[in-house]
Order: sequence, then structure tokens, then C-alpha cells
Amino acid sequence: MRDAPTFKDSPSFKDQRRERIIQVARSVFYEVGYAGASMSMISSRLGGSKATLYAYFNSKEDLFEAIIREQCGQMADLFAAHTGTDDLRTTLSVMGRELLTAVMSDEAIRTFQLVVEESYRNPQLAEMFHNVIQSQGRSNLTALLQTAHDKGQINAPNIMEATMVLKSLIFGDCHFKRIMNLAVEPTEAQRHRQVDLAVDIFMTYYGVSASG
Repeated sequence: MRDAPTFKDSPSFKDQRRERIIQVARSVFYEVGYAGASMSMISSRLGGSKATLYAYFNSKEDLFEAIIREQCGQMADLFAAHTGTDDLRTTLSVMGRELLTAVMSDEAIRTFQLVVEESYRNPQLAEMFHNVIQSQGRSNLTALLQTAHDKGQINAPNIMEATMVLKSLIFGDCHFKRIMNLAVEPTEAQRHRQVDLAVDIFMTYYGVSASG
């Protein structure tokens, strides 16, 4: 007879342990920077053995990738929830507000800053960051707009260009200013104004009138 699984063997415990590692690693990266962080430092903050840390992640590069994937995964879920709806303008407004809130958060901005700080010394890190955003973020926004195009809600034969336009309109220059520490996190009213303007411009150019 097989022994009954222990609490520590349960998937929920492993998931919780993994999430705890990511949280601690994130705080270490934000505090000392990517270059200054080490697996030993992260293990010490966790209060466990280094072997436990390595059982989940092989390196700090893997850990940082997990942090990025977690953030991008939340955005991918956001896009998926809004794909295929009948009221595209409302969909883009709601989705845009959620997206702007996510990317303007202190946590997301600090992650962007870490990649920028390290990109010269470690271009592979920047490439990984770009690839994760492309696969989990931008591709899902592209899928949303492709569905809208296929349904006749917009006329966007160059869907990649339309994706770039919408993202640029939503982010505006406030995202760049946040990364450069030139602006604080925008208020809800400011985010709504930014997104409403972005959607109006996007739909004016790409929208299809009811009369066809």
C-alpha cells in the first residue's frame, strides 16, 4: 500500500511555496537590482536551505523569468476575457483601463526599470523580457483585434500594425515618464481619460460604421 501523500507533497503546498519564492525574489530584485541579487541572498531571505530554492528554480535568471511570466500571464488573461464580445468600443475601454492600471503599477514599472538597468550588461535578459511580453501579452491583444476584424467590427488588414497603434495610444507618454521616474502613478480619472481618448482615436480610424 502506498503511503498517503503528506501536506508538503500536495500541489497546493508546492504552488504556495513557489509563489512565496517569487514574492521574496521580487523584493530582493527591487531592493538591490538584478545584478546585485543572488540565489544565496534570496535563499537567506526565504529562511530555508539553498537546496529548496534550487528545487524550484535553477538560477536567478529562471526566477526573474517567472516573475515576468506571472505579470504577463495576468495581462494575457485580461485580453482573453474580452475577446469576441459584441460591443467592441466598450470592450476596448474596459480592457484598456485594466491594462493601463496593470502596467502603471509600481510593481510593473519597477520590473521594466530592472530590465532597462541590466539590458546593457545582459542583453539576453532584455531579449527574454521582450519574448515573454510578445508571447503572453502582445500576441493576445493581437488575437483580440484579429477576432474583431474577422467579425467586421474593425477594418484592420494589417493586424500587427493595429496592435501597435492601440498599445501606443493607450500607453501614451505617461508610461515612459513612469519608467523614467518623471511621473507618479496616474489617478483613476487620468487613466480613464487616457484610455477613452485612445479608444476614440483608434475606432475613428479602424472602426466600421453600421451602414458598412
